[in-house]
Parts: sequence; C-alpha cells; structure tokens
Amino acid sequence: MDIEYCSGTIISFPFRHHKVDAIFRHLATHKEHVENKPVLIRLHGMLGNLLDETEHYLPHVLAQEGYSSLTMNTVLANLGLFYGFGIFDDVMPQIDAACDFLRGLGFKKLVISGYGLGACMAIRYGALRNDAAQNPDLLGIIAKATPYSLPDTFRRRGERFSSEPTYNEIYQKAKRIFKPEPHEEPAQDETILIRKAHGTTYLPVHTEFYTLKTWWNMAGPEAEGTETYKHIGQIKVPILLIQGRHDTIVRPQDMADLAQIAGEAGNDDVSQYYVDADHKFFGKHAELGQLIIQWLNDRFM
Repeated sequence: MDIEYCSGTIISFPFRHHKVDAIFRHLATHKEHVENKPVLIRLHGMLGNLLDETEHYLPHVLAQEGYSSLTMNTVLANLGLFYGFGIFDDVMPQIDAACDFLRGLGFKKLVISGYGLGACMAIRYGALRNDAAQNPDLLGIIAKATPYSLPDTFRRRGERFSSEPTYNEIYQKAKRIFKPEPHEEPAQDETILIRKAHGTTYLPVHTEFYTLKTWWNMAGPEAEGTETYKHIGQIKVPILLIQGRHDTIVRPQDMADLAQIAGEAGNDDVSQYYVDADHKFFGKHAELGQLIIQWLNDRFM
C-alpha cells in the first residue's frame, strides 16, 4: 500500500476480508529514523479513536518530538459494540495486522499504547505476544487509566449510579445466551440500553449501548480478557502506567496494584506516574505527552 508521508494521514490497511481504519502521523523522512525510533500503535477507549477526543492531542505532541504513531480503530470501536461483532479477544489479530503494516513500512521498534479499554487491549496483547524470539520488535507497553479489572469497574460504576438495568440484571440476560440453565430456552443477542451507566441522569451522556454478546465479552464477570491483573504479570518488556489522581471511573489505586503484580512477576522495568487529572486527563495532555516522550527517550534512544 502506498501512503502519503505527512502528518495525520487517514489510512486503511487490510485485515482478513475487511479493513482497519487508522490515522497515521509520520514525520520520518529517512530510513535511519524509521529503524531507530519506535512507532506507537495507539488503542482507543470506549468510543473509538476517531470519535473520542480524549487523546487527540497526543499524536501532535509525539510528532513534535519525532515519534510516529498509528491511531487505529478496532472491532470494539463504535458500531462493533452496538451491533454485536465487537468481541474483545478478536482485537488481538487486528493489532497483529497493524504491527505487520508498520513492519512493511520499515519500522523496527513497536510500542503498544492504550487508554481505558485500550489499555486492557494493550496489556492483553503484551501478555499474549511475550515471546521475544517471535516478536523481537515489540519493545514496550504504555497503559493509561487502566482498570485492575474492567468487569469490576463496570459493576462498581453501575452500583454507584443505580444503573438501569443493574449489572446483575444484564448478566442474567446475557447468561441465557452463553450459559442457559437446563430449563431455559437459549436467548438471542439483542441491543441493550444502560441508563445512568456513568452518571446520575438519564441524559445520553450518561447512557451506554451494547449488545448482550459484546457486554459479556468485555464487561461480564467471566470476561477474562479485560481482567488486566491476570495478564500484566506475563509482560516481559518495559511497561509505563499513567493514572489520573482524580479519576472517578478507574480507581487511582488500580495502577499501583497492577505495577506490584508486574514487579512481583519479575518485570524490573515498570514505571508508574500519577497525573493531577481526571479520567480523560482533561487539561493535562501536554504533561501526559511529555511523560510518554521522556519514557521513550530513556529506553529507546
């Protein structure tokens, strides 16, 4: 595939019989730069990178320091969650495709970076692709606003705001698809509307949409892929964890707990930073970017 080497190019790269959309910010103009500087594959939160403005500023900050980045949507972005095909573990081959795309452009160093749900993806991917012989160019994992366990985060949030339906009510409906009782007729997938999912009002901003299948595989109590505490100990490359001190979605303590697990598992390069910010790092993106750049410079330059 031929692409224009400029800032903010919208691209698509093939994945099986579909394609993956992404924004590629690439300022490199010579082979030495591509081979020596790591490129970041950036993974989105709940709304997908092309809608959620949480981290739109970061690629610009990275580019100013000469770091290229690929901001990709995945099967979990937007319509994937709404229409039933956004299954968490199906993202891993998509990240493989992104890595292969960048390798095809000549990049020799890859760093996976995720925010929120994307942090769960990044950690899961780092755990699954932890064989240095098979993935010698996967050199680091960056995880921001990372839940210790996404299912637990969803459950606490639902209890806090008295969501309608409740976490357990959704579970009981989804359970009829995946684990029906002997006397139950297996259920079909359906779209669910969760009011007061992360706020006290019935406004759209506090409402979430999923299907029972996408909710089960991402937020249900048996969704092991997003239980990050089970996976972070398998990562062998350097890890950077960043957490907002005033985050009301993910507990600030989750970062320290995850770092402890990784350290006790034998990873001797786990960095953790608190930023005086909320879950979206509002107003702190310059500081967030500089933390990431310093971490990259210290390890890969």
